[in-house]
Amino acid sequence: MLTVPFASWITVIIPFQDENVCKLIVKQYTSFGYDYVKTGYNCYVLLIVTFFQKLSVYTLRTVVSVLYVIICCSLRNTLNANTELGAKVVANPNAKVDYAIYKANVQTHECVVSVLKSFEKTMSFPIFLITSSDLMAVMYGVVKLDPLNNLSGYNTRAFKYTSAIIFISLRGILSFLCINLAASDVHEASKNAKDVQKDMLKRILISGEKSDIQELVPFSVLHNYPPFVLTAWGVFRFTKGLFLSAFGSVLTYSLLIMQILK
Repeated sequence: MLTVPFASWITVIIPFQDENVCKLIVKQYTSFGYDYVKTGYNCYVLLIVTFFQKLSVYTLRTVVSVLYVIICCSLRNTLNANTELGAKVVANPNAKVDYAIYKANVQTHECVVSVLKSFEKTMSFPIFLITSSDLMAVMYGVVKLDPLNNLSGYNTRAFKYTSAIIFISLRGILSFLCINLAASDVHEASKNAKDVQKDMLKRILISGEKSDIQELVPFSVLHNYPPFVLTAWGVFRFTKGLFLSAFGSVLTYSLLIMQILK
């Protein structure tokens, strides 16, 4: 958990080796305009302040992101386990698929979905804040690094902060990618479960058991709903295609900002 804030701290402190620069920053941000630090110690003070600042900024969001990914993976595995049981029955031509087996599979799936809905209500807004800041970090990196040299003379001023800018952008990409992959896997697992349930339904209808069909029709109508999709406060729907579309939009807006600043 401390790897991200520590790496961020390392990349940020690289440019600040000059005592005069450190003194200006310390006076502005930590001493309210007054010089309380002895000459020669400003960079040490800045290192300490920067470390705790990065620790406070990145630790909580990293913990939330990791927890979100772990829970998504656990619920995905539960859905997949239930789907595999149904798939084995469907794949075996000699196995009897009746209403009781179908009902048990659907009810297990619904129990997991109900947990997912509660999870969605709890984590949706925090994940929206995290993913939004991740995308903003990528946009910030593209604009600051100016890969197309649209901002004349800008690269020379930003050069000494390159390590910090690259870290911020890469952290944003990896964070968004991990969250999106974990959440979209839940959607894929739910979709696969629905496909298996449809196959089970076909097997029951083909069997022609009237008692099963009479119970099956109202039950299947009541439980006919699309695969579950996790969202980030309703703004981002976590599916496989979100990553490319989101970063395509980020790059487009980044280029637009650079053209405006040109």
